[in-house]
Amino acid sequence: MNDGIILRTSPEFTALRKNLLQAIERLDGLLAELRLSIRSETYLTSEEVRMIFDLCPRSLQNYRDNRLIPYTTIGGKILYPQSAILELLEANFVDVRR
Repeated sequence: MNDGIILRTSPEFTALRKNLLQAIERLDGLLAELRLSIRSETYLTSEEVRMIFDLCPRSLQNYRDNRLIPYTTIGGKILYPQSAILELLEANFVDVRR
């Protein structure tokens, strides 16, 4: 007897390891399914949008308040769809070439 100590060579450890690996595989499968529902869109955080456009927090807030920039809120976190940001940029593009 090992007084309740489980060794790597014990059958209990082997069973535990097998169960953990199965659980990880199931979680990977669930995460893959979850990604499918949002895979077609990438969302940017406020910090990322501010960094890309060199904006202060208040300017970004003004853009949201004036509905100039599309966004969604999930759990108190504001996210910006990257495709909509790109569309906004393309719609306001000014070509300076002659």
